[in-house]
Amino acid sequence: MLQRIQTLYYILCITLWGSFFSGISILTFEDTSLKTTEHLTLYGYEKSQILKGKSQLIAVNPQPFYLVAGVVIALLFIAMMRYKSPKKQLGIARFVMLLNGLLLLAFVGWSTYLFSSASANTSNSVGIGYYVLCLTLPFSFFAYRGVLRDKMLLDSLDRLR
Repeated sequence: MLQRIQTLYYILCITLWGSFFSGISILTFEDTSLKTTEHLTLYGYEKSQILKGKSQLIAVNPQPFYLVAGVVIALLFIAMMRYKSPKKQLGIARFVMLLNGLLLLAFVGWSTYLFSSASANTSNSVGIGYYVLCLTLPFSFFAYRGVLRDKMLLDSLDRLR
């Protein structure tokens, strides 16, 4: 199991998804007229205002994004451990890759929707968490390709028997 390349990709994906639990910012919205900033993290929105040079937390709107991250980490771990049944591992790997892509597109759409309904003095930017999410997509794709290669190898060996 550890000698296969897809295990390395699964471990990298699990590590990157686990880094979201540290509270890194995915999206940031700044309003220059009100001097407020909103950070979207795994735990929800955190709205703060800059008063007298200090940032004060105004509101926290909890969102259960940590459940999605927990499910993705669990699926990645299950996919990594299902090396004895490549057909099931391939299905889980395909689902995780699709889920990563959909989450990436959802955050882009959500950022665009929230920014379009904001005032003229608002600017949005992506945080380091968005780039981490972008990195999980190719790693999950490479893991999927590794599982696919293993399945094709086993199928070709079965034809020789």
